[in-house]
Amino acid sequence: MTKFPRVLTPIAGPFRVEKIRGAAEGMGAYGDATRSLVDAGIVQPDMIAGMTLALISNQPRKPRPDGEHRASGTAGKIWVRERYTIHRPLAVDDAWEVTGESTGTYVRKGRSYSTTRAASFDSAGERFATNLTTGLFSYRPDPSLPDSFEGLAIEDTPAPEPDWEAAAGNPHVDVLATAEVGQMLGGTEVAMTLDMMAARDTDNPDNPIHSDLEEAKKAGLGRPIAGGSHVAAFALEAVMQEFGAESLLHGANLDFRWKAPTEDGTRIIPTATVVLAEPDRVAFDLQADLVDGPTAMVGSLVIPLLR
Repeated sequence: MTKFPRVLTPIAGPFRVEKIRGAAEGMGAYGDATRSLVDAGIVQPDMIAGMTLALISNQPRKPRPDGEHRASGTAGKIWVRERYTIHRPLAVDDAWEVTGESTGTYVRKGRSYSTTRAASFDSAGERFATNLTTGLFSYRPDPSLPDSFEGLAIEDTPAPEPDWEAAAGNPHVDVLATAEVGQMLGGTEVAMTLDMMAARDTDNPDNPIHSDLEEAKKAGLGRPIAGGSHVAAFALEAVMQEFGAESLLHGANLDFRWKAPTEDGTRIIPTATVVLAEPDRVAFDLQADLVDGPTAMVGSLVIPLLR
């Protein structure tokens, strides 16, 4: 039985430059705000979504009796939910550090999940991100598994919250204050091509199911699928285009759930709808719908303003 919380080995940056630029290129024709951030030497907000995954995938590996290797962490292999707060902008070349721990595993309706939380600090020791990640161990449910949990139940696991103090640094606060409830951003069809997915993956992919047909098949997929943060990036882009490239980098809190895979060759419609506009915050519902298909992603976003 695994003992929780299970502290993970810290990892250090910086990001590979080709990874940051590849993610910007992976936006295709849609992504001017994202590219403007990268051109200014700032990491885009969708990349911050993956800090826990970077921590998990770079854990020390131990051999198995069959000669294979696996990560020593306990996180699920399939990303299904990400909650995170971006406390401050991060320079592309910053030598950051991520610390974290696996907090527990649980079973619901025959599906096994795990939760991992992480805190990321820049080279000056300032926290730039807080993440809580939920992973699924297998696409296929096992009806014989009873509902259960080990470690901290997901309902009892503290989730990241908006950083109200960080709001003071937001250069777009005046524009954000003009947001109106019901205002919908985005709505443009975006083609998710294999070239875009390969650009984001680079020649050294973290998970080749996003760009390699054979690896996708080995994982039980019919075709390569876009990574969760890749899909989310298009909804975030809509907010950044309307309110400013740095609007999400000063205390914003995000919560994404991925509901259906986005395969190469499909088209998505990303949207961001203002659901709350108060003097101290603007909140959005985020969504990415597959054209002629189900909803691929839902999410929420709260941007704190000056109190």
